[in-house]
Amino acid sequence: MAAARMTYTQPAQVAVEARPLAYVSAKTMAGLLDASESTIWDWARKGLIPKPVKLPSGSTRWRWAEVDRFIAGAAESPDDSDPILRASRGR
Repeated sequence: MAAARMTYTQPAQVAVEARPLAYVSAKTMAGLLDASESTIWDWARKGLIPKPVKLPSGSTRWRWAEVDRFIAGAAESPDDSDPILRASRGR
């Protein structure tokens, strides 16, 4: 009698939905806003971007919902008082 042949089957793939971002780091903020991390901290101190929060772990992060609203608002209403920004937009 022939020996039973073992076959390999692929494990079932489980669809995992991506969890929405809750908090982002200064490094992520720097990438999103195309600035250095030190500039991000300076802007936060000056109130130009949302204030970060201190998490129980001791790290400091920005709430993604606030960052998202800030970015959307900045895109909708550009600062036309800055001549360099105005010129870069062709105005």
